[in-house]
Amino acid sequence: MKKILLTAIVAFLFVSVGGAAGIDGKWKTSMEGPQGKMEMTFVFKVNGEKLTGTVSTPMGEMKITNGKVSGNDFSFDLKMGDHSMGHTGKLDGKVIKLKVEMPEGGPQGGGGQGGPGGPPEMTLTKVE
Repeated sequence: MKKILLTAIVAFLFVSVGGAAGIDGKWKTSMEGPQGKMEMTFVFKVNGEKLTGTVSTPMGEMKITNGKVSGNDFSFDLKMGDHSMGHTGKLDGKVIKLKVEMPEGGPQGGGGQGGPGGPPEMTLTKVE
């Protein structure tokens, strides 16, 4: 009985940490903007439940702030000028689905949640 319980606990811990470890690393995506296609590179670093890293765009590099991880789900903020944009993501196999909360008056309708169409979503793929 003890052996079964110990095996179950170890398996649970492996699954719990496995998602967070899968988020670590370099991820790429692109999105259409007013100037055409824009490439973005995300570098995530997970330490327990804390997420740090950077996002690089043609406009420069931004630091990830307020990053949190819970299993395959995570969130962070990026500061762009006077605005801070919230991001929520989910690791889904070999991709990350990332939703962006746009600041008031931002693209996609603004309104704080991306306007009538909802928050924009990006798909990130891991750079091996």
